[in-house]
Amino acid sequence: MKMSDSEMKIMALIWENGGVVTTAWLTQRLGETGWKATTILTFLARLEEKGFLTVRKNGRQNLYEAAISREEYQREETQSFIRQIHGGSYKSLFAALCAPGQLTAGEVEELRRWFEGEDGTKGGQ
Repeated sequence: MKMSDSEMKIMALIWENGGVVTTAWLTQRLGETGWKATTILTFLARLEEKGFLTVRKNGRQNLYEAAISREEYQREETQSFIRQIHGGSYKSLFAALCAPGQLTAGEVEELRRWFEGEDGTKGGQ
């Protein structure tokens, strides 16, 4: 499931914080957006409904924590993009990224090593 730009802004703060956040913490950091606390609460509720956040009570305070890492979200969104826009074809994706002859021989070789796992990342990961 995709996040809106506003939801992504909130999740970026949570990911950068690396832990649990409160509404007050988010409201303070999102002050320049002009969003009211009720707007932030609406976004948080949507993120929880979509499964991106977990929420638990601590007294009168809600504690919000990312249920998915930034890397997991990026991977899922990229896979979805490749399926939707390129019919699942990585060749189509790479062709859209680089016109023939646009890459140097060194870049092509670097990519070949990466795909074959020769760059120390085992399988290009």
